[in-house]
Amino acid sequence: MSVRSEQVVKELLQLKGWQDLYPTQQRAIEEGLLDSKRNFVVVAPTASGKTGVAELAMLQTLKEGMRVVYLVPMMSLISDKIREFHYLEGNYKLIEGKSALRDWDEADVVITTFELFYRTALTARRHVEGFSLAVIDEFHVLYDKLRGFNLEKVITILREFGIRIICLSATFEDKNEVGEWLNAKVVEVPREFRAVPLKHDIIDLSDKPPSKQNLALNNFLLEESLRPCIIFCSTRESTKNRALGICEQIKETYMDENKLMEEFEGILGRERQHFTDLEKDLCKCLCKRVAFHHSGLDPRLKTFIEEKFIKGNIDFLFATTGLAYGINFPAKTVVLCDLSLYDPNIRSQVYIPVYMYLQMAGRAGRPQFGNEGYAYIVAKRKDELLKAAQYIEGKIERAFSHIAHDDYFRKAILELVYSGRATDSQILNFFEKTFYNFQSQRVKKGFVQFNLFETIGNHVKYLCDAGFLTYLGAAGYKLTDLGQVTLDFLFGTFASYELGPFLQLNRILDDKTKVLYNFDIIYALSRLFEGARLTKIPRKASNKIKEFFENIGVTDSSHAEYSSYAIFFGWIENMELDRIEREYKVYSSQLPQVASELYRLLQVYEALAKRKNFIVPSEFNILKERIRFGVRTDELPLVKLKGIGRDTVRNIRRYCRTVLARPPFNYRGSPLDILKALYKDQGEDRFLEIHVKYIHGVGEKRAQRILKFIKSSLET
Repeated sequence: MSVRSEQVVKELLQLKGWQDLYPTQQRAIEEGLLDSKRNFVVVAPTASGKTGVAELAMLQTLKEGMRVVYLVPMMSLISDKIREFHYLEGNYKLIEGKSALRDWDEADVVITTFELFYRTALTARRHVEGFSLAVIDEFHVLYDKLRGFNLEKVITILREFGIRIICLSATFEDKNEVGEWLNAKVVEVPREFRAVPLKHDIIDLSDKPPSKQNLALNNFLLEESLRPCIIFCSTRESTKNRALGICEQIKETYMDENKLMEEFEGILGRERQHFTDLEKDLCKCLCKRVAFHHSGLDPRLKTFIEEKFIKGNIDFLFATTGLAYGINFPAKTVVLCDLSLYDPNIRSQVYIPVYMYLQMAGRAGRPQFGNEGYAYIVAKRKDELLKAAQYIEGKIERAFSHIAHDDYFRKAILELVYSGRATDSQILNFFEKTFYNFQSQRVKKGFVQFNLFETIGNHVKYLCDAGFLTYLGAAGYKLTDLGQVTLDFLFGTFASYELGPFLQLNRILDDKTKVLYNFDIIYALSRLFEGARLTKIPRKASNKIKEFFENIGVTDSSHAEYSSYAIFFGWIENMELDRIEREYKVYSSQLPQVASELYRLLQVYEALAKRKNFIVPSEFNILKERIRFGVRTDELPLVKLKGIGRDTVRNIRRYCRTVLARPPFNYRGSPLDILKALYKDQGEDRFLEIHVKYIHGVGEKRAQRILKFIKSSLET
């Protein structure tokens, strides 16, 4: 090791407060980490010091006056890394990738996601040209379909820029293959170097009847010293049901339910007068130091649960598998409760892959919880005992490129054209550097010899035939109106939709030859785009909804049908969320999130219509705004005021209808008309008094804001 490298090591030890390097870091240095500019792939167990390998290279790069980008698969991981690298902030500027691009140019370290870096590199090249080192954390997501697709693209573009790459992963199978693709040195550290050893075992419930299995599992969890524990389940409903089940067996109550409800009010908005059944169930669980975590919850409540768990206020957290890729969740124990999950691509149950199990199990075992961690696999049938043994053996599946998936390949082509790489040679040049091409070139056997140029050509032909691209001859390709609108949306929102729904949405416009502004467009968007769809509560049915859809010829009503009905007849009629959940059998906590996505998709629909020179009627814009705010038409003027949400507007309308529209006032018209009449008749002081005293959720500041708006509207 050179003298300069020794200085880097000495400085990092001092900055971090370490006595010595970890074996992982020592091994990387021996392989030339600090004395060469080679790419590195570091595969090492959790808490064995692999991040420290990156930090050594980062510090060396920074001391040489060059810049670093640190890449993670999810936004939630960025703040973790900002905190972890805070010791650098005295001498270097660290920023999050979502900052303005001008800040990228001034930063020494940018911490961002795969997607954001890739899209910045495509569309704003000069902002990424100054980086000398890229660290890719959670490299094992190359196995995951969507995240793997995004990771492969970002690595490909890093290779184009000639930026040094260091990949970090806790698990990976074909290390040498990836190392060859990246021309990287592979550093592998065995499991025994894990700071806290992880014990894998099986909870065998195969001899118990299904009706008794959950009880038996709960008994095991409560009897063993396993807390804090994360229990991974395959469905949203099972996380809730299992959490409620274990709560029934816990006699002690650790938190006051009323205080928790007050915390919920602070999180969700104090104007909310009622909580949904799902939110009430969560509150009951938290009183017993139990929680569930899934996408049906309001995102703010999910964050609340995450913070509670990290602070040690939750003993048992039942979660869907998505949490395996979330923020750093240290636990003593992890339990894989369901060995299979539903794969929508093949519409069938499939076993969870080994790499995903190892990712979940890696949450377990942290120094603050003792000197050993535990990972349990629940086997409910005899055949699951064999699968559980494969998980414990830990032999991971081979990683394959996900760009090979037709829709992903085509999206990658459209992204290149969108960024100005429009010719055959420019598109080919990008794909030549992909993992897909590397793996395909190595296949020696096959009925048809691999030809990258021909493969790209087939996908380009599809995109031209479908109407996303048009061919300009020597100038290459150009996005059509459909292609431009689609890519504007995908690049602006980071949505992961396939191309098919945009094509079908375009066809709906062509078939109708006009812009729809009724239930039909809401239903169409709910069917086409999963993000615009609420989750139906399993095994619950609404006769009203079934009858409604049977009358229009739909006999099998599920998520899209229940969602569109709940949005059109509940959300934009400003019904309370708890009532929507109760009457329409959907998880209504999702509604603000789903409505926001639906609003963005309505903008896509509108943009496509304008490209076709269709007239966009005012009624469409009213519908769009009602979706955005979740209110009736006559409530729109008030809900657009700062700090005035749908719940407050509902309370105002209710007061207008039940009090101000009756004797002695007898005011008529919309809530806005009635409030104008109230102000003119009663004056400013009485107007404010009524709002503050008698309308729930308004308060002094909001009342002043409403008054100012009323006075302004009277003047105009």
